[in-house]
Amino acid sequence: MEKRRNQVNNRINSYAGYQYGSAVRKVQTAAPQVRPYNPSRQEEKEQERRTRREIRRNNRINLMYTTVLAVCATAVFFICYQYLNLQADIKSNSAAVVELQDQLDSLKAENNSYESEINSSIDYNEVYDIAVSELGMVYPSRGQVINYDSKESEYVKQYKDISNNR
Repeated sequence: MEKRRNQVNNRINSYAGYQYGSAVRKVQTAAPQVRPYNPSRQEEKEQERRTRREIRRNNRINLMYTTVLAVCATAVFFICYQYLNLQADIKSNSAAVVELQDQLDSLKAENNSYESEINSSIDYNEVYDIAVSELGMVYPSRGQVINYDSKESEYVKQYKDISNNR
């Protein structure tokens, strides 16, 4: 029993890190455990390192793939958004064009009705009577009329008098 008590005391003292008394003995440190060389263990460690490297590399590739996929998805979303905006603008503009065409047609019809009203209100016989009796106008004789054929324009600008040498 005494032997057992000494073993327990020695164990406690070795854990405490110091000893009671006037002379301190050197602490005996245990020699590090040396494992014998085991090639299978080394191969396992190397395989584990390779596996970790492969996982890290795959994670990097997955991150790049995810980033590229997110950028592409964002670009597709942006393009679709712009396309839908353009479609909405085209639809609103085409509605405005139809409305303006309807307005143009109604204005043309109104102008045509005013023009026919004006033309029907003119009495050409009265115009002839006023021109002949009040203003002294007469029809031109054959020698006074000069015909001019123009292929470019309907209008003729006269810069000087036409000679009577015909």
